[in-house]
Amino acid sequence: MGEHIGSPLRKMETNAQTPKKRPTGMTIFLVLSFLNACWNIISSMVSYFFIPRLATMLENGQFEEMMAPFSSLSADMSKAMTDTATMLSQVNPNYYLILMVLFIASLVGVLKMFKWDKRGFHIYSIAQILMLIAASVYIYPLQHPSPFTSELLLTVMFILLYYLYFKRKEQYENTQPNDNQMKNHNL
Repeated sequence: MGEHIGSPLRKMETNAQTPKKRPTGMTIFLVLSFLNACWNIISSMVSYFFIPRLATMLENGQFEEMMAPFSSLSADMSKAMTDTATMLSQVNPNYYLILMVLFIASLVGVLKMFKWDKRGFHIYSIAQILMLIAASVYIYPLQHPSPFTSELLLTVMFILLYYLYFKRKEQYENTQPNDNQMKNHNL
């Protein structure tokens, strides 16, 4: 007997071909991760080329000259900016090159997660962990107090949320009948 268009089997086949809708929460986190990765790729590239110039400006006194007009507004702000510039000038520029590569990997992971590719989760997670390790080597020894705890919490939160979304998707897919079960059911 021929099937008609409204049969349950036809509906199941149609549903199996349409992609599952991504939860709004995951979409928000993916967009935030995408924007963060794009911003930091650009930031790392600029820092890689600018940090050696900043060090030269600090050595020559050009930075203090540049900050002079702002010192009348707030001496504390001027000192804080000079202290930050001094700390940044001590960072090896290769750190920013490493960071740029890791953010590119993170971006690739996010783009794969947009397509529900679980490998994207692994790429993203590894890149984020390597960023923490790189910062522990290059940045945190120069900063007091170190922002390691807050960055670790943020990284763990995003990785955990992505993990939970993928786990929930897996559980949902395991509860849905697949094509072989539908064929066996109709026999």
